[in-house]
Amino acid sequence: MGNESSHLSGLEIEEQAVEVTEFWTQYQATIKDSCRYFSLKSDGSVSVFKGEVALGPLWAIATPLEKFSNNLLKFRHPGIVRYISAWQQRSTLHLATEYVQPLVQVLKTQTPLQICIGLNNILRALVFLHEQACMSHNNISISAIYVTGDGQWKLGGLQYLCSFSELTSAYLKQARLHRYDKAIDVNEDSNELTTKVDQYAFGVLVEDVFKGHQDDEVPHLKEFKKYCSNTLQNPDPGNRPKLSEVLNHDFFCHEFITIYKFLNFLPLKNEDEKYNFFSNILSILKCYDEETVAKQLGGLLLSRLTLLDQTARKDVIPYILKPKTERSPQNGENSGFFTLSIFKEHLRPRLLQLFGVRDSQIRMLLLNHFSKFVHVFSHEELSQHILPELLVGIKDVDDSLVSSTLICLSELVPILGADTVIGGKRSKLFTDGRPNSKLPSEKSGDNYDYSTKSLRDLPCSEEVFHHSNITSHYDKSISLNERPSPVGGESVESEKCVSNDKVLKADSEDDWSDWDNNNRKLILLQPPITKDSDVIDQQSSNDIKDIHNANIDTLQELKSDSKNRSTLLQKAAFEAKQNIIDISELDIKNQKIESSKKTTEEFDFFADMTPVIEKPSFVNISLAEPSENVSSKFNFVPDDALNEKDGWGDNWDE
Repeated sequence: MGNESSHLSGLEIEEQAVEVTEFWTQYQATIKDSCRYFSLKSDGSVSVFKGEVALGPLWAIATPLEKFSNNLLKFRHPGIVRYISAWQQRSTLHLATEYVQPLVQVLKTQTPLQICIGLNNILRALVFLHEQACMSHNNISISAIYVTGDGQWKLGGLQYLCSFSELTSAYLKQARLHRYDKAIDVNEDSNELTTKVDQYAFGVLVEDVFKGHQDDEVPHLKEFKKYCSNTLQNPDPGNRPKLSEVLNHDFFCHEFITIYKFLNFLPLKNEDEKYNFFSNILSILKCYDEETVAKQLGGLLLSRLTLLDQTARKDVIPYILKPKTERSPQNGENSGFFTLSIFKEHLRPRLLQLFGVRDSQIRMLLLNHFSKFVHVFSHEELSQHILPELLVGIKDVDDSLVSSTLICLSELVPILGADTVIGGKRSKLFTDGRPNSKLPSEKSGDNYDYSTKSLRDLPCSEEVFHHSNITSHYDKSISLNERPSPVGGESVESEKCVSNDKVLKADSEDDWSDWDNNNRKLILLQPPITKDSDVIDQQSSNDIKDIHNANIDTLQELKSDSKNRSTLLQKAAFEAKQNIIDISELDIKNQKIESSKKTTEEFDFFADMTPVIEKPSFVNISLAEPSENVSSKFNFVPDDALNEKDGWGDNWDE
């Protein structure tokens, strides 16, 4: 049974009790960091029973909860409450089971089809106890049945369980005080055959669970009630059939429960039976209540065996994994089977469990349909359950699995954010280079689509200049009519441009209004200025003057000869493109405008230092010896009138 050391780690028991009986008190609890297999709530929910001391000859050796716990541990069946752990804490015994609720609390919410499937589960559990374990339950009633989170009925109340060899009239008489009075045969003491008590009690159970329901709500319900009253509750125990024969009644063989049985016993079916079944199952299920189908068959439709079947993956799973939307399907799109609310309530918990299954085929199936159902999960479920499982997938050796996982991670970025999905520090590495000014078509109200056109396909307001034909004449006054491409538009030398009428100034980094075609001005070339820490030599100054004079002559020639003005201007534009070193010089904000008054005798010795604290003064110096265009601050001759202590301010002897 264990002791206090076997207490489940991280178990938190709620203070409010779910059910209080004469033998125990039931509580709901949660196991932190536990396997989600315990419940469909994905939070490790379990049920905890705290046993009380009971008086009577049956409890002399063990308390009722101790017997219940021992029998749950010994007899395992899908129709019996699943045992998890048991421990003794002081004088109180604790029993932890899967998450269950007493049937008496949820019976009013059960539909006739759900009741029919529930009775089928209980009957199969009793058949297992009778025929495989040779045990008699002796306490079949509503109080002995529990309902799991997915609506499955489970058999409990095993404190009166005993073998058929121990089942005597004396044993039944001792247990009669705590058994369900209505389920006890009035002739029980006089009957010599005592192995048929469970048949009588099951007939009473059918009558109780269908109280208040019409006989036509489930196929063959009326006949089954009559069968239970006349056959299962027959005064002569010898005329009562085996419970395995009850399973063959038409009540447990109608269409809906046949589907339920087929899914339960899927491993026993051959390939042809599976193909025929999954090819027609959706058309059949559309005739039944959607919530009943989701609650009773949702887990079976998403079971491991169903997900691995090829026919089910093709004809069933794509419709099950997609919630139904209000809009009609378009372009051959598959319509979902369950509505969004039903999907969230009954199928979402199953999907959370499936993401914890380390089966490549199941994971790939979930990844392929991930975009269809990702929106049904909450932010917490995505970040705490789905995302960690996806991050495990990107470390797999299967390239297809990793590729599909990365696609699904991209689906989470708009929902959770890149910081949550990727992690680590991020910075802005890309900028938006679109100009603020609208395209001409937007101003004119044209709906021309520019997103699918290349730059050369866009409409242009003026003709493009081709350097191979410089003799063309244009009626319009144009300047540089083609901006170099951002990639591969570099040229050999840098150059600066000045305006003929006034200096162009860039108001802000995002102001592109000066680029309007109607406001373009005449732009002339200015000789390039080399940025270097050395003094500009005399020959470079002469070249600057020559280029500057050539520009003035060009301007005069343009004014005198209006016919050749356009041609010469295009020549200058083409030469300017070839002399560009950095494309950033084309940006107005990066252009340094020099006035014509600046002389060649002004030198900036500190232009290459950063930061510039103040503007340096300019001093005219002469070279000590004429050399081949070589200048340095280390070979100059100071002026005789200057004090020898003046100069750089450094001690050169040290």
